[in-house]
Amino acid sequence: MAGEPVTLSEKCGTLSFSLIDNQLPAQGLGETCRLIRELDRDFRLFAEIRATTPRRTLLAMRRAGIRHVQVGIEALSTGLLRKLRKGTSTIANLEIMKHCETPEAPDLSANLILEFPSSDEEDVAQTLRNLDFALPFRPLKPVSFWLGFESPVWRHPARFGIRRTGNHPLYRHLFPGPVLGRLTLMTQGYHGGRRRQHRLWQPVREKTAEWDKEYRRLHQSPGSEPILSYVDGRDFLLIRHRRPGRFHMTHRLRGTSREIYLFCGTRRTLDRILSRFPGLGEERLLPFVRMMVEKRLMFREGSRVLSLAVRSR
Repeated sequence: MAGEPVTLSEKCGTLSFSLIDNQLPAQGLGETCRLIRELDRDFRLFAEIRATTPRRTLLAMRRAGIRHVQVGIEALSTGLLRKLRKGTSTIANLEIMKHCETPEAPDLSANLILEFPSSDEEDVAQTLRNLDFALPFRPLKPVSFWLGFESPVWRHPARFGIRRTGNHPLYRHLFPGPVLGRLTLMTQGYHGGRRRQHRLWQPVREKTAEWDKEYRRLHQSPGSEPILSYVDGRDFLLIRHRRPGRFHMTHRLRGTSREIYLFCGTRRTLDRILSRFPGLGEERLLPFVRMMVEKRLMFREGSRVLSLAVRSR
């Protein structure tokens, strides 16, 4: 696959290409990026990738010329992610969002699905809580759910509270009635709780709009620093939180606190942290993690913990 960009570049006279996920398998992606980089051409590539893509692969992608990635995040509620059958979690989604805030990684774009059939008040509440931890990162695009032909929801509508499906009503503007009645088209309409879902997700829609506005405001100058970043003094760590229209906040960590924060740059379990720092003990670790979560400097989901600041260079 690594040779295909060269063939296309020579044939079409361009260096810009888009690679969709079924062309870019996760296994061996790092090696593919290394081979593309060795071609020594100034490619500007776009790729679709999974939310579980590790940091080292993201860095290899950027070096290969992949400037932008579309990531299948879809939700910031692990309960909703299970309903979507995404096979990932909120903490994994936040981790790739964080990694893509660094200039060494591709820029991220991703959707946040609203109004998914069968989503409930708890899904919305989880999303609103977890959005507070995502605010330092590039905003997700809110997208209302649409029903696709032959999708899992279309095949099992009753599981999701859907009573009736059929071609989307807007197709009536494109096809005469007799013709439309003989067709089954990609975008399907449905009945079942749509108005309730719209009302339920309105607070999320409003919060994502505010998130987008504040992120743009803090990045309106070229070369703007990440919103949440750190610099390392070797025996201490300075974490800087930029805030729109307010004084920026600085947090200082020393000694073991610094080491724990750096260790959790990728998500870690509490047991893994205790194993890495055997003299620490839960009685010291848990209050530290709780304090950092309250300050929105770390995120905790169950037994897993993630530091949210990215290194400033």
